[in-house]
Amino acid sequence: MARIQRYEAPLRYVWNAILSTRYYRITMPEKDVVLDLFLRWLNDALDRPFRVAEPHESGAVATDGERSLAVEVRPLLGPVEDSDWLVARDRLTQQIADAVPAPIAVWVPAGADLPAGEPAASEFVEHVRQAAVKLGPHERSHVPLPITLFLRKTVDSGSVVSVLGGLNPHWARFTERVRGTFDMDSTRLHRLPESSEHLEALIETVIERTGKLEPGQWAEIETIDAWTVQRLADGAQTTLVAVPASEARDLGLVVRRNLRRILGEAAPTLRGPGAELKALVLLGYYGRIEEEGASIAMRGFSPALYSGIDFVVLVADGLVKPLIQTPA
Repeated sequence: MARIQRYEAPLRYVWNAILSTRYYRITMPEKDVVLDLFLRWLNDALDRPFRVAEPHESGAVATDGERSLAVEVRPLLGPVEDSDWLVARDRLTQQIADAVPAPIAVWVPAGADLPAGEPAASEFVEHVRQAAVKLGPHERSHVPLPITLFLRKTVDSGSVVSVLGGLNPHWARFTERVRGTFDMDSTRLHRLPESSEHLEALIETVIERTGKLEPGQWAEIETIDAWTVQRLADGAQTTLVAVPASEARDLGLVVRRNLRRILGEAAPTLRGPGAELKALVLLGYYGRIEEEGASIAMRGFSPALYSGIDFVVLVADGLVKPLIQTPA
């Protein structure tokens, strides 16, 4: 019996790794989602019909019938080594695929945890289904996930709201509009909807609630966390584009370090003989593409790191942003 117990934990890890591999093979890799978005962006920009001709593990060779394009796709975070998280992600992906008739990608904002257990997972899938069924081919929208923000008044003096979490970039918009000093916990908010109207309404709600609090009192403010959902091309497979919340800590430092490594690895591969055009496509896990830090990191690198590459682009939140593109 002691010998069986000794091997129980290792066997569990092996089994989780097997399950993770199995689920990964039946779901569409993030690479394919990113590659498709990049080629559609490129074709719109150049008015050319580039299509994948030779897929491979880290990218593809595409052609428009006249010229060839070598593409390397690299994530700015990862690879994920948490087998339990991988199994949970792929199980949730399968639940979504079973519930939504068309293939979709759900872009999970950095720092957000995937819903786990029941009824949380089933409720999440239903929210995704309701948003996804309204989308046409290649359209994107958001899944409105209900969350709660917490507001506490500390003292009557002052005119400031100290914000922790997703509303922190907007803390200055509360200044001088409140009477007293307040603390706000918005750590459950990872991505705001793209409409400015939503943010304006949320700010007005917070300001209105501050006027009803006495020192030491708390208020709960109901709002939504907006996870992007995107309709994929027919024939694709549903994908959750995500990393564990722990992987997104110190995002700026990690991205800078990883990007230098990626350029050092991918650039020599792309510079090899073969394709006439070369592209490096980076996958980011930012809340919004406007919050990305890859552009700033690129400015600090020597151009020699990416010389000979025609396109360096970032794909995040279902959008494509060019970082480097040659005039030609």
